[in-house]
Amino acid sequence: MLVLFLLIFALCVPFIGNSSGQSVVAAVDLECNPVNGGSIDIDVSPGATLTGYTICTVSNPTIHVEKIDIDVQGDGLAVAAPGSVTVAAGGEEEFQVNVRASSRMNAQSRTLTVTATVQEISGVPPPNIASSESSNIVNIMQFAEFNVEMESPIVEVKTGSNLDLEILLYNTGNGVDKFNVQLDYAQTNGADFSLPSSTIQADSVPTPERFRMTVYSPSDGSDWQVDSSGRHIFEMEVNVIVESELGCQNGDCLTTTSVQKVIFYQNQSLLGSSTPDFISNSIGAQAVLCGGIGGVVLLVVILMVTLRKKN
Repeated sequence: MLVLFLLIFALCVPFIGNSSGQSVVAAVDLECNPVNGGSIDIDVSPGATLTGYTICTVSNPTIHVEKIDIDVQGDGLAVAAPGSVTVAAGGEEEFQVNVRASSRMNAQSRTLTVTATVQEISGVPPPNIASSESSNIVNIMQFAEFNVEMESPIVEVKTGSNLDLEILLYNTGNGVDKFNVQLDYAQTNGADFSLPSSTIQADSVPTPERFRMTVYSPSDGSDWQVDSSGRHIFEMEVNVIVESELGCQNGDCLTTTSVQKVIFYQNQSLLGSSTPDFISNSIGAQAVLCGGIGGVVLLVVILMVTLRKKN
């Protein structure tokens, strides 16, 4: 009888030990960590993969095999993950959750939420509700892209006058960006150009951000070449250089150069206060001649009328 008691006691010891270290009811632990730490960063620039992912570890602290359902909420983003995993008693399993964004979507942050819920414990429904949740931030990264257009690529400006030219900046990136602007041109013949500001902020909207470039024309162009219309002309090209601040922060600076052509002109004066003397003398002589002839004709007419009256 004593031997039977000792045998039963010895068989019960392992179960007592297990019950102290592992749960006899359903339980689950879940932890998700992006591969680069911090957040799930997704590049949505043209040509990018548009995807990111996080690695999740689900643990089973019980003495039973558990079937665990996986639910993923992507806050409006497309997600892909296993529907369920089976975890051995006291074990753990890793799985990957993929997130996909849309191309060119606005820079912003979303929340990825993963929930693990025990559905079966040793093949039967658990006696309790057991779940665990883990959240990650999804960062839709901002990218720089822009275009610059001249409203009037070629303009004519008369000497002694100024002109404001409109330049159109299109921010085709996915967020607000700042742009540095500078002018590059050869300073000659007294022509000059200026900008009201060297920095422009533009939102990523279809309508362009407009800014001005002022053209200061020389006061005199009498020594310039003469074109087919008889005008004195002088041509210049101004390089408008625009650089994205965001583009420089991300590595190689994103810069574009547009060319504005300006034709300065001055009309030639053919008649006026500076009329040559020979032209003035000719005009005066013609006037005197015409006046003398008119007087002779008038005298002849008066004489003929007088003679008729006498007859």
